[in-house]
Amino acid sequence: MADPVRNRREPRALNDADVDAAIGRIEARDPARARDARHVYDDLTWGTGPGALTQSGVQDWAWYRLATKYLTDEPDHMSRMAGIAAELFDELGLDAYAAVCRSEATARVHEAFDRSDRDGFDAMRKAVTASGIEPPDLDDFEWGRIMGVEEANARSAVEGALERAIAVGGLVVGGRNWRTRQRDITAQALHADHPSQPGQSWRTAIVTERLGTWADADAARSKALSRLRAGMARRLLHPIAAPPDVAERMEPLTWLLDRIGDEQPLTQSGYLSTAFLRLVHEEHPWNDPFAPEKPPRTEADAFTLRLLRSQLMAMGALRRRGLTLKRTARGAAMTTDPVAAWTALTRSVPADPWRRFVLETSALMLVDQGRPVPPREVTALVTQIAAEVGWRAKGARRGQDPAEPNVSWAISDGLALYELLGMLVDDGDWLNRHWTLMPSGTSTLLATLRTVATGPSSAP
Repeated sequence: MADPVRNRREPRALNDADVDAAIGRIEARDPARARDARHVYDDLTWGTGPGALTQSGVQDWAWYRLATKYLTDEPDHMSRMAGIAAELFDELGLDAYAAVCRSEATARVHEAFDRSDRDGFDAMRKAVTASGIEPPDLDDFEWGRIMGVEEANARSAVEGALERAIAVGGLVVGGRNWRTRQRDITAQALHADHPSQPGQSWRTAIVTERLGTWADADAARSKALSRLRAGMARRLLHPIAAPPDVAERMEPLTWLLDRIGDEQPLTQSGYLSTAFLRLVHEEHPWNDPFAPEKPPRTEADAFTLRLLRSQLMAMGALRRRGLTLKRTARGAAMTTDPVAAWTALTRSVPADPWRRFVLETSALMLVDQGRPVPPREVTALVTQIAAEVGWRAKGARRGQDPAEPNVSWAISDGLALYELLGMLVDDGDWLNRHWTLMPSGTSTLLATLRTVATGPSSAP
């Protein structure tokens, strides 16, 4: 494995006079190339000086902007401009950046864009990933597709940390366990002190920024939702601790993971075997109001088992491979670690936007009230907020507001797991029902809300 090319000089050690001198030397050889070199430099720095030059910025210019932002029919325009950029970096002593411009990766990206934008973007993504400079997601942190100022600055800080690690040999791209090392460097950089906010790290600044964005979202359309989010935001600033009775609360999930073992066969229809259904029916440690007197014939008849299995798959504890249900390494760890299971539960918010909205809004109300609440009150408020923020009934010709019966069903479906785990108690008779959130339910819903509020953004 070849050693990485290193810069002879650091960008922050350069000044405007160094840039002028470098372009002057190019001009002595070819005035036209010098004009283009000046354009490249201005495009990369936007008047902020040579200290703004970074490998990630060079890669973005060479692999994205050069292919998509320059309107020209000139043949080989991309390779010619990349060559001029490399010449400029040679003159500045930025050999690593010159190597990027002359690399096979750059040539492959340009060739791919010459074929089609689709091929070009595919090649660009592969090149960025292989460079080692792109900050990876962590187990407990995911970069957003849409970023606020703090997150964008934090990402630049991590890119700089990865670039420096590669330069000094602290990260050998393509070497043994280099992805693990890359994640470690990313985590360390995110926890470093924020340069202008005393007492804050980059990570906590991102959390604060995302919380503010979440609290302000839809404020103009729904005062009720705005009030609930604003009142909850401060409680979500810091991680939520697992409840003291976490082992008892997680027992249905950890017990099922233990009984499934490393793997379980599935039928041709994708259900668990009859023998396993009998085992669950006889030994399950949870109170199951839906359990039939006799063992169910298929998993389709076992509501609670399907609920738990679906949740464990959403948590990354189980994975289907053909006609086999396999327990993942993460799932095996959860079997004996209820805190890990609880953490995974609070991070596995529904991917479906409607289900996610219903869970978030009903959780906001239950936690905010802090008292037994009639289900009809929760349904009425969620229905009102859904209409205010623009949800419409599916299949409606004129887009009617969501009907209360449909919202009620969605809320009950979203809270069924919490009731099964003993975090939510349904009291009273049919005409006078109340939902009571237990202390474990409060902490679990708070942690789930924190996942929603501080998670990555994929839309403005």
